[in-house]
Amino acid sequence: MASMLGRPMLLRSLRGGLQSKQTTNSSSSVVMPASASLSSSTLKSHNLFSSPLLPNPKPCRVVTNAKKSKGKKPAAPVEPVEEEVEVELSWVEEKAEDVVQYVQSAVKGIPGPRVGGGELPWLLAAPLGYAAISLVIAIVKTFRKMSSPREKRRQQIGKNAWLCETLGEYLPEKREELSPKVFEGIKKQSGFQADDILRKYIRYALNERPFNPELVADLIHLKGVSGLDDEAVVEILNEVSRRIVKAKGPVVMITTGFTEKGLKRKAAVQALFSKILYLAELDQFCSTENRSSLSIKEIFGVTEEDANSIRIETLSGTTELESLEISVGSASDDDKEGKEKEEDD
Repeated sequence: MASMLGRPMLLRSLRGGLQSKQTTNSSSSVVMPASASLSSSTLKSHNLFSSPLLPNPKPCRVVTNAKKSKGKKPAAPVEPVEEEVEVELSWVEEKAEDVVQYVQSAVKGIPGPRVGGGELPWLLAAPLGYAAISLVIAIVKTFRKMSSPREKRRQQIGKNAWLCETLGEYLPEKREELSPKVFEGIKKQSGFQADDILRKYIRYALNERPFNPELVADLIHLKGVSGLDDEAVVEILNEVSRRIVKAKGPVVMITTGFTEKGLKRKAAVQALFSKILYLAELDQFCSTENRSSLSIKEIFGVTEEDANSIRIETLSGTTELESLEISVGSASDDDKEGKEKEEDD
């Protein structure tokens, strides 16, 4: 009985001992913050996993809160992929490529030494060099010729001739079709100013056309479509007079002792002076208010008395000076040269 009672008591004592021992072990355990990292040495020093209270101790894996490095390896550069695009060549380009290949093969087939160790043979380089030098010399000669005073004068004569021929298409047959708009087109195409056009045609008409009412009407119409005022017309007549005197000399009233050539030359100057004087004194061509600026008589060296003797009163018949021109004959070589100088202006 005693033994039976003793066993329960022994079990109770053992249970109490175990509970007290577990309480002491739990109180002696180290409490660590959750955020702190646990090392292997710390775990061994506290014997957390070697307690005899655990029936089957197992290894525990501790994960520390170590920060991962933010640095990343740079990505390898991606090389651009070259895409081949097929381009269709035209027929001309294909033929040109064929010609180039044919020429290259032909050059390679020429025997003999090469220039500088290249593919060009001396047999081909020598004539090519000669041709290149000849081309350069020809270009230089052409440039000098085109820029020479003689060539510029020839070009100017050609432009003047074109201008007179163009105006001749309208004057006198199609006079009414020559409007200010048409005149402006001729002006732009020729490159001359309005005063230059009127001056050049007056010079041409005085030398090449009969001085009659039809010519005077053409000059009046041309002045009207040009838009020039009377002051500009006065300056044009003065300029025409200066150019005539420069080319043929002044008016000489006494012609005694002159040769046939000299007589004709001076008669032509007198006829030109009388024609210009008639235009200057015509109210429809030059008004009276602006005649004070005229210096025709002074330019030709004519006195008032001489001017009265050779002045054209009417255009009904041929004047004595024109009859003198006709009786002398055709123009000489000197007169032809004078006309070329006049066309150059």
